[in-house]
Amino acid sequence: MKYLISLWILLLSTTGFALDAQEWPDIEEGIVSIKIKEPLQQVGYTIGDKPSRYIEITIKKPYVLIKESLPIPGYERKYQGQDLGIVLDTMKHVIKESDASTTLTLDLTYQIFTNKVVVKPGFLPSEYIRLLNPNNSKKQVFKYRIPERRIAISPLSIFGNVKIEEDMSPLRGVFLMDEEASIKILKISGIIALLAFIGLIYIYSQYAWLPNKRGVFARTHRTIVKLKATPASVQKAITDMHHAFDLVTGKILFKDNLSDLYIKNTSFENIDSELREFFKLSTLVFFNASSKKYDHEEILKWLKNFSRHCRDCERKLIVDKSVLAVGVAK
Repeated sequence: MKYLISLWILLLSTTGFALDAQEWPDIEEGIVSIKIKEPLQQVGYTIGDKPSRYIEITIKKPYVLIKESLPIPGYERKYQGQDLGIVLDTMKHVIKESDASTTLTLDLTYQIFTNKVVVKPGFLPSEYIRLLNPNNSKKQVFKYRIPERRIAISPLSIFGNVKIEEDMSPLRGVFLMDEEASIKILKISGIIALLAFIGLIYIYSQYAWLPNKRGVFARTHRTIVKLKATPASVQKAITDMHHAFDLVTGKILFKDNLSDLYIKNTSFENIDSELREFFKLSTLVFFNASSKKYDHEEILKWLKNFSRHCRDCERKLIVDKSVLAVGVAK
């Protein structure tokens, strides 16, 4: 059957049927379906432009496509006896067969070779394909018309005076600007601004915005909470707390001059009892350890709570006296 079809197509192209001269009948409706992707631009074409059309045609079996009827590049069309000025530049096609149909895709690129002194209508010409039913004894050929696409061809230069308010064609559409470069610059600028903002936060947080995060007692508390319960850890915790008090007051702090600490930060008055308990505990650990025993685990736990309370006072937070740890220095 395939060989017979090929032979018949060959005969059609070489014998006296004269396909180009004969008017073939139109194919029956429902046999062929078509989808066309037209160029987005409809106006503003000038000489040399290459508009393209993408066409998908589905042909139901048993009808087959006569491949020799596909559009021929380079063939210049005429309209009312005059050259149309639009030539099919390139044609790419793909044919896919299935049990029920044949799908033909056409990628047609035209080129404009005409120019006018004023805007003139034009069109991407209609194309014709021919179909054949090999099961029909008459071997009659049918044609299918691919519709044209109307466009407007503009001059290369303006002829005469043009008032833009009188030339607002509804076919022109919206003039779009290329925003890709602007968006790219905006993104880069945004990233730079964000990095600069993060840098400013990092710099100024050390001195202005979050100063208490880097306070003396904040650092001391972070060190003490990591200590394990050993006698050496208790001595280190007490030593670190003494050092913190001395840094805040600018002098060595004792129980008798706690008022110097309160002058620097009145929030420490809220833990006055704990401060005095701390000095008793310091005396016990460093000076009376030989005569009095103490539980280093319980003392270290108390010191951790005490350092946290001092950190809160440094940040001028309200310390709940109801949760203050009880004294451990006996």
